[in-house]
Amino acid sequence: MAAAVLFLIFIMMLIFAVPLAFAMGAAGSVAVLLDGNVDILGIVPRVFAGMNSVAMMAIPFFILSGSIMEAGNISKELVNFAKALVGHLRGGLAHVCVVSCMLFAAVSGSSVATALAFGNILVPAMNKDGYDKSFTATLQACGGTIGPIIPPSILMVMYCSIAGISVGSMFMAGVVPGILMGIALMIVSYFYAKKNNIPKSEKMPAKEKVRVILKAVWALLMPVIIIGGTMSGFCSPSEAGMLACIYGLIVGRVVYKGFRLKDLPEVFAKGALSGATILILNGMANIMGWQLARVNFPTMVSEFLGNITHSSLGVLFIVVIFLMILGMFMETCAATVIFAPVLYPMAIQFGIDPIQFGLVVVLTLVIGQITPPVGVLLSTTTSLIGVPMQSTFKYLVPCLISLLVVLVLCVLIPQFSLILPEIVY
Repeated sequence: MAAAVLFLIFIMMLIFAVPLAFAMGAAGSVAVLLDGNVDILGIVPRVFAGMNSVAMMAIPFFILSGSIMEAGNISKELVNFAKALVGHLRGGLAHVCVVSCMLFAAVSGSSVATALAFGNILVPAMNKDGYDKSFTATLQACGGTIGPIIPPSILMVMYCSIAGISVGSMFMAGVVPGILMGIALMIVSYFYAKKNNIPKSEKMPAKEKVRVILKAVWALLMPVIIIGGTMSGFCSPSEAGMLACIYGLIVGRVVYKGFRLKDLPEVFAKGALSGATILILNGMANIMGWQLARVNFPTMVSEFLGNITHSSLGVLFIVVIFLMILGMFMETCAATVIFAPVLYPMAIQFGIDPIQFGLVVVLTLVIGQITPPVGVLLSTTTSLIGVPMQSTFKYLVPCLISLLVVLVLCVLIPQFSLILPEIVY
């Protein structure tokens, strides 16, 4: 009953357009007041506890490193590198968009940042080559889903802080699925280009290709610092994020001359605002999570699922369906903080590997970001490019199917997410 009241208040807040963080905070606070057995002042340390995590410290630095990449022309060099690799194939610029998203994902860890990073560079070129603007918006949004899968990942850091598992292992779990997602979107792009007779771009001369690749080495070292530093144990994810920010500032200013010193306050302000938003969201969501734990909601969920199925595979598919629907409407960070503490104990009870479960949770939620009616990523890219969301649906279906195939493979074949953590650790 208490859990039902909590969710009812939360839904009512959303209906009245209360910002998500405050809706969660208000729902949790009202539930505490109705409880009567808890001091209302106990809410304050709960909010702080939701933000006071060593793992969570990495999030602002990952976001800032992505902002520095955009300002320092590092993103531009990643696009040039992608052109040298796949620009000459059928659907070259679409492939470049996907590969660029994969490379940017290895720094930012954010789906929205990944989806928007290359708009100013690639959208005009794709329009000139005859790509439908609606397809471009769809591909950008779908490419953004790779952001939280290929390490580093803000969502994975949040999941690990809740589950108490190794961030490095979780990061490694996302490498293979992230690459598979990129390949799946490139296959869709190839058939789109073939069907619509998109002309092939001229193959880059070998000498020019070598020049572009050598120039891009500085940009490619940025994800190496984050992933390599974390995986080798040389530094923690937070420290890797700090090093990436420092490296990005040096390379962006000295090597690529992308910004002036007077531009830095704006870059830092943008990163700070995005980072603070996620931390506040996490703190407010912790109130709801605390209340749900107090009323034994995780146990109720486990018992409910146990009455439906005794198979770990069946539980995973039920969780996927639930989170897919949830991801259509709710912001992924909030969904992770609220429901990971509920679902994680249930996964352990059914013998599901916590690394595989975390990967499935994150992957499902990010795919929900491109699914109507809300489709946060899709609505963002369509509004920036200037096309109605409805016009993207015919292109969204094949892209969505390709990503769902990857998700199903990760559910059915645990080794897709476990092979690298087992090798590295």
